[in-house]
Amino acid sequence: MTDPQDDYTPEDLTPSNMDDIRAERARMFTLGFWKSLLAGHEGMGDTFWAGNYLAALFFIPVYVLLLAIPPLYGLFPYLFAAFGVYLLFVARAVAKAQPKGKLRTASRWKQMFWKIFGVAWTLMNATMCLTMSPFTGGV
Repeated sequence: MTDPQDDYTPEDLTPSNMDDIRAERARMFTLGFWKSLLAGHEGMGDTFWAGNYLAALFFIPVYVLLLAIPPLYGLFPYLFAAFGVYLLFVARAVAKAQPKGKLRTASRWKQMFWKIFGVAWTLMNATMCLTMSPFTGGV
């Protein structure tokens, strides 16, 4: 089952196709991409990696900003909790996402293994954020 939103992915991701590659990666910094990601319409790999780690390009600078301004230390638990809730949505998206590329042609067992691994890893991160958030308020 192919999602119509997958049509933007270039067929040949080689150095001779650099413009398509750049356009694909630039799309990751748009609101439309994040809506599509959280809805589970992106590939399983993009959903896992971008959902878990590209989001850090937003959250880590906010953490540093909160550390740099002592009166804002009290917001730390709320930011951790927000990131944990966000990761719960990412876990749902990883569960919904379909594999692309080489994994699409892999055995059903291999696809299921990576899906379960991705959901479990994301839930582990979400649990860590949600359980640690009360203890991150600063001193």
